[in-house]
Amino acid sequence: MFFFDLIPTPTWRDFADILFLTFVTYQLYVWFKETRALRVLIGLAVLGAIYSLAKLWGFFLTTMVFQILWQVLLILLLILFQSEIRQVLEKVSPLRYLRSKRRAFRGSFAKSLARTAFELAGEGTGALIVLVRDDNPAEFVHSGQTIMALPEPSLIKSIFSHHAPAHDGAIILSQDCLTQMGCILPLSKKEGLPEQYGTRHRAALGLSERTDAVCLVVSEERAEVSTVTGGEIQTWEDSELLAEKLKKLLGVPESIVGSPKDFIKEAFIQNWKAKLGALALVTMAWLVLASQQEVKTSITAPIRHLNIPSELVLGKNSAESVSLTISGRRNSIRALRDQDIRVDVDLANLSSGMHQIRLSAKNVDLPLGVKVDNVMPKNIRVVLKSLGKEIR
Repeated sequence: MFFFDLIPTPTWRDFADILFLTFVTYQLYVWFKETRALRVLIGLAVLGAIYSLAKLWGFFLTTMVFQILWQVLLILLLILFQSEIRQVLEKVSPLRYLRSKRRAFRGSFAKSLARTAFELAGEGTGALIVLVRDDNPAEFVHSGQTIMALPEPSLIKSIFSHHAPAHDGAIILSQDCLTQMGCILPLSKKEGLPEQYGTRHRAALGLSERTDAVCLVVSEERAEVSTVTGGEIQTWEDSELLAEKLKKLLGVPESIVGSPKDFIKEAFIQNWKAKLGALALVTMAWLVLASQQEVKTSITAPIRHLNIPSELVLGKNSAESVSLTISGRRNSIRALRDQDIRVDVDLANLSSGMHQIRLSAKNVDLPLGVKVDNVMPKNIRVVLKSLGKEIR
């Protein structure tokens, strides 16, 4: 059917291409989820679809306008979303896995810090504590006072006391040492957060979205203790459970080999709606754009001898086919039929005997949109003999 002829036939490279872009699209969705960058990406995808359709249908003016618009949008996106772009580049950079580990917290530190956090919550004192892991958060931390002290519970409590000048800021703990206090952290731009989350939670989210730091938040209004990592908030009811969690977060992670069942669950079942949506979006883009792709292929085409003089016949040793290298849009190449490919050789005005005829693209008759890149061999032999006489 004609409709199925318009659908490109995918190769193994196309499947690999689609799966790779599906993974990239899903990761972008996860990284930018619930931020303004996600809405911009969706808007760009819609504009890209409109541009592709306009180009496919031959809308000259619309295509020109969108080409100019893309150039302006690229500059605006680099300016408006330089922070998000930097985060993505840092996440995909292999150098982040080669850096030396910064973790050096002692074994009893997690238990002591968890107990201190719950004591602060019991006293109705708010606190924001940043525990540095591998990433250096220095570029995102502002207005802090540099100190070098042991993170003793009494010192932490005194810093966050209502009468202390730096109680509204965050403290930074790095390599088993309190290095800064009164720090201002970047607020998260994530939307849809519960109303009970105040500035401390938004600041902790903002830093955790940009680095791998563990943020410990104590809410003075609700007397709650929460950890914030990777843009996710988890509230704790017991200091012992919090201490165990901190040990896992601050310790050197063990290499755990999961079972095939766990791998399949994480790869396909977990968050399957978003993954299926990414696959559908990439597949639709491939269907639209693949038909416009220029492809090249080689075929063998028969030679059709035309205008043989009436007193001559074609000899046995005449060339019967040639090899053609043709190129064109994928759909045009796929829709070719054997009868659409003809190599015509005009034998008018030739005499009896053996002839060498040079071929070119002019001898090949192909549908519109398909062109000949090469003909092999370029010279063919044609043998003509008189009726009743054989020529070898």
